[in-house]
Amino acid sequence: MNDNLTKEEQQHLKNWVAQMEASEMGQVQDLIHNCNITFQFAKTHSVYVKDWEKMKNQMEDNLSRGILPPGVGANLFRAIIDGSDEVMQKKLKKVQDAFQRKFGESIFNYLGPDGKTRKLFGIFG
Repeated sequence: MNDNLTKEEQQHLKNWVAQMEASEMGQVQDLIHNCNITFQFAKTHSVYVKDWEKMKNQMEDNLSRGILPPGVGANLFRAIIDGSDEVMQKKLKKVQDAFQRKFGESIFNYLGPDGKTRKLFGIFG
């Protein structure tokens, strides 16, 4: 937690991160449970990565320009970005680990540098 936050802000952030983490991990569990094919799993992972990077970049840009959510100071906003990033990294790791267990190989064997699926049951280059 950011030492510059008040006790109230720290508690608010802690509660918010806990709620977000529970929601994100619930989505991962649903994905794992309902996933039947390699392509969809890899594609969904790619969407997670791209969406999070886009959202984080926007939040960082807003912070740098002093555009903050109503009632949220810069220190709290920075802590929210950091907390969000930690949650998303856990989510991505869980998806990667689940893919490895399910298919016996890394999800990155299925994703090219552009984030698009480049291998599907050996029939795509």
